[in-house]
Amino acid sequence: MRATIKDIARELGIGFSTVSRALNHSYGVHPDTISLVEKKAAELGYVPNLGAKQLVGKKSGLIGIFMPEFEVEATPEHHEFFPPINKALRELGKDAVIFPVPHNRYRLGSLKEWVQQRNLEGGVFMPPFWKGHPLMKEALKLKLPSVTLSDALGPQCSQVRSGDREGGRLAGQLLTEYGHRIIGYIDGPPGLSMCQERVEGFREAMANGAEPSTMKLLMAQGDFSGASGGQAVMRLLSDCPEITAVCCANDLMAMGAITALAKEGLRVPEDLSVMGYDGAFFTAYMNPPLTTICHDNARIGARAVELLANLLNGGPSQGERIAPSLVVRDSVKRL
Repeated sequence: MRATIKDIARELGIGFSTVSRALNHSYGVHPDTISLVEKKAAELGYVPNLGAKQLVGKKSGLIGIFMPEFEVEATPEHHEFFPPINKALRELGKDAVIFPVPHNRYRLGSLKEWVQQRNLEGGVFMPPFWKGHPLMKEALKLKLPSVTLSDALGPQCSQVRSGDREGGRLAGQLLTEYGHRIIGYIDGPPGLSMCQERVEGFREAMANGAEPSTMKLLMAQGDFSGASGGQAVMRLLSDCPEITAVCCANDLMAMGAITALAKEGLRVPEDLSVMGYDGAFFTAYMNPPLTTICHDNARIGARAVELLANLLNGGPSQGERIAPSLVVRDSVKRL
């Protein structure tokens, strides 16, 4: 027979309400009591009835994780944020409910329905749901306690994201320090602040490098897909065969660029150095292993939950940047 809160109270000889408040980590319950109650609950095999909790108007303990679905090829960098977020939510006593959301076909009003149907306490919005996306606009309007890993920020919406300008600067600094002077840059979709900041940081590094007057940056447009990276790198080489290095605004475009170069008999990095951005786990196993800028996924995920907990406890919204790191591998050579 399924154990109940009353069973736990009877076993411990304490009040029913104390057990209930301990299981919900309510304010005012001593940590030792919470630990004692949780231990006894585990011994008895107690499992909370989430449906019953919602029926009596209590908090559901459910946090929505909103993941983008794309109609074109895309690397699932956002998936790498999920494990640390899920772990931190469990430690907070919350459960994650994943909502796959068509990125380009979001139906207005869907978020309100999901929040009401599941009695969500809050939400975490994965990139690239930026502040201008209809989903984020609706979240800000609903004042759902939320954390975004993109650029939205509001009274009930905190933000934690990778330092994209710093990442772009690190990429540009590496290439200039390695002696590259004529460099191509394959940008991501226009209008995304993270793309704009990466380019700004890259330009800054080139301007501050040795002999800036000798530097030349050629831009090409991509859409984060591998195909666009391949097409863009060939356009750059056609326009300026003297290019010695190309930086891509994400890893998938870098993979597409390397594949396109190989089809033309060009070698990386012997004929052209290529680097990516995002630090997807599979980049270590490419041929050659890809030099890239890596987000601190674990720290970003854990901090996102800390900021969400602060909002749930009535605290103010906050915005933070967490610096990425440079991972140097074999796809970039010194001149």
